[in-house]
Amino acid sequence: MSDGGTGEKTEEPTPQKLRQAREKGQVSKSQDAIQAMLFIGVFAVLALTIGSIGDSLMAFLLESIDAGVRTPSVATVVNVTDEGLWQTLMVCLPALGTAFIIGLFANYMQIGFLFTAHPLKPDIKKLNPVNGFKQLFGKKKLVESLKQIVKFTLVSVVVWDAAQDALPDIVRSQRLGIHEGLQVAGGLIFDISVRAGFLFLVVAMADFFWQRHVFKKDMMMSKYDVKQEFKQSEGDPEQKAQRKALGEEMILHGAQQNVAKADVVVTNPAHIAVAIKYDPENGNAPTVVAKGMRKNAEKIKEIAKAEGVPVLRNVPLAQALNKLDLEEEIPEDLYDAVAEVLNFVYELKNEGKI
Repeated sequence: MSDGGTGEKTEEPTPQKLRQAREKGQVSKSQDAIQAMLFIGVFAVLALTIGSIGDSLMAFLLESIDAGVRTPSVATVVNVTDEGLWQTLMVCLPALGTAFIIGLFANYMQIGFLFTAHPLKPDIKKLNPVNGFKQLFGKKKLVESLKQIVKFTLVSVVVWDAAQDALPDIVRSQRLGIHEGLQVAGGLIFDISVRAGFLFLVVAMADFFWQRHVFKKDMMMSKYDVKQEFKQSEGDPEQKAQRKALGEEMILHGAQQNVAKADVVVTNPAHIAVAIKYDPENGNAPTVVAKGMRKNAEKIKEIAKAEGVPVLRNVPLAQALNKLDLEEEIPEDLYDAVAEVLNFVYELKNEGKI
């Protein structure tokens, strides 16, 4: 395929693409894993609290009947209704609280903390009937439909099997009191939740890895995509090289002026070149006016020779000076070494050798 095309998606997604996808809310998340944890948690709470729920509802029922018999009025009906709503809320509160906490935990364990309003933004593509048709009858929708059928079948089998096992207790509970009957119901609910929860966990684990596989496949990139992303983030390689060359030219142009006024250039000798300027009249310490490494070091040495600036080899001093910034004064621990170099240069000048 030509470079102008997108090409086959054979490249791993880059961190930038994954970050952009996350900002849009596109992450690998298994809803089945969340639903499985919610199912197990809520049914476990119901099984553990079914006894107290039954007692509360029975007490409320008896109190309501007694209130209706003693003071039959509209006000009594209103009070009983309000109390009924409150009792219902209190009965449902443990399960609702458990569902809320588990939902947050299950989401956080999969994708961490993520809040984005991007999916809420209007998108004209969502109104395209062709795209809607593809989503409705696409591979992902088919897989989701098959999963729902499998889960419904598994739950039906589990409920039927658990009901068959509990049938003797169910028949016996008809001769027992309400409290004992609720205990039997709680045991049945607990049994169903354990069996169905185990099966849901198996489905959830399979779906978790399937969703990761699908997400990774969707995020795969072609070589063209990688190249375009690099151009957008780092700039076109040719333009970047031109900017680098222009920058080096500007640096060397400034270095040429600074080297020309320097007293000496200290070298490594091949890898480092540092130009030093000392002005006794201002009372300041010698200053680094230019420095460079490798190619730039060679340029500085060429400029120094052309301008008649002495070039001296001193490996330890060159390495130490190279750590300083431009226009930075020499630190005290280098005074002696720099003074020795400058004195040598001044002696050569006085003797007319340079």
